[in-house]
Amino acid sequence: MLGMAITGSFVEGHPDEFSDLDLRVVLGDGAFRRFFSERGRFLERCGDPVAAFTGEHVGEPNLVITLFDDLVHVDFLFAEIGEMPERNDGRAVRVLWERDPRVGDAFGPPYAPDPRADLAWLEDRVWTWACYTQSKILRGELYEALSALSWMREWVLFRVLAVRSSIRDRGARFAEDLVGEHGRRIASTVARPDPGAAMDALRTTVDLYTVLADPLLAREGVPRSNRARAVVIPALEAGLDWRPDHPS
Repeated sequence: MLGMAITGSFVEGHPDEFSDLDLRVVLGDGAFRRFFSERGRFLERCGDPVAAFTGEHVGEPNLVITLFDDLVHVDFLFAEIGEMPERNDGRAVRVLWERDPRVGDAFGPPYAPDPRADLAWLEDRVWTWACYTQSKILRGELYEALSALSWMREWVLFRVLAVRSSIRDRGARFAEDLVGEHGRRIASTVARPDPGAAMDALRTTVDLYTVLADPLLAREGVPRSNRARAVVIPALEAGLDWRPDHPS
């Protein structure tokens, strides 16, 4: 171990008694395999862990999510010093201790917003996601539809709100600080397992996307997906009455 830093709400936000700890453990080059195989010993020296597992489900196998017996939740991200910039992904950190002077510079440059790339990513995907969600409603797969609506709320609405505020997208985390005047309509995208309610929530989701994103697309010079919009929006307007019109 060469050093340790903290990130997350203790650096970027406003921590409280419910906050978990996001720690970066910096290892020497070539030390990861050996150290990670003995991570249990490391965790036991930090406290009394009652649960610990790796973070493949969030796309980060180097992460060890740990719950200690006093219900303190700690996310340990282990990386060799040479790969820490990629693993840290521009998050603000504060070094807690170091035994190597390189640790302070090991986390890479800070996050810089790229609204054009974020908006293009959204516009390329949102219309297919909307079509997919409507198909699940029409098929009667209502819980899948509700899951898709939750996905769109987190990956579309909250993401475009983050772009609008020039901050890093954090999904639903601290979304209450972003919704502003749109809070009531965003709340209406949370539907019950009923076809009509789910369809209303989907139409609200897509309408909110256009209200929020279209001015930003124009500002950043990102082209709208007009062909996708031209076929998806009429289907959404037809709602529960829409059916595929396959040529014979």
